[in-house]
Amino acid sequence: MIGRTDEKLLDAMLKESLEKDIINLLSERVSITHREAMDVYYRSELSGQINSGAYGIQYLDARYLVDDLIENEPGLI
Repeated sequence: MIGRTDEKLLDAMLKESLEKDIINLLSERVSITHREAMDVYYRSELSGQINSGAYGIQYLDARYLVDDLIENEPGLI
């Protein structure tokens, strides 16, 4: 049985991995550096939603989330 502390640790690891995947994919898709992709991601509403776990968004595929970011927050890119 997973304890509450273990659950929080797993959730944090999942979010960190998802953020890394989003930044890598964003960099590839819109041909920007990883540094620029990090800046775009961390200024986005998506970043806040993933961090807070809103709507279970942290469980969605990174490719879908990058498409959503590009489509719904074009002013950041």
